Amino acid sequence: MSEFDALIYYIILSAILPVILLVVNMLLSPRKSSRRKGLPFESGQVPFEWRSTSFPMEYFPYAIIYVAYAVLAILVFLTSLALVESPEAALRVVILLAVLSASSIYLAFSLGDLSQRL
Repeated sequence: MSEFDALIYYIILSAILPVILLVVNMLLSPRKSSRRKGLPFESGQVPFEWRSTSFPMEYFPYAIIYVAYAVLAILVFLTSLALVESPEAALRVVILLAVLSASSIYLAFSLGDLSQRL
């Protein structure tokens, strides 16, 4: 067996599997569409027609915080890699983690005020 057999199998499977799944979806999906099927699901209630956005603004601060924490997670991961490669960077990593912890604590206390200001 060649060293590229696994790669060739992966490429072939990656090309064929989506086509198979689309065909199965077309065969099993319902044919008729109705107005009720097209409505968005809102906890079993009839949706309000006056809503202009599909994303409630009261959850906007949480979305912003999620994005911030995703960036912070990347920073923590990169600093841990830097710490493994050079142990003398430990002081910088500790300072970064202290700043991140302080900002997280501040954000946790001010989250209630943030959602009411919007």
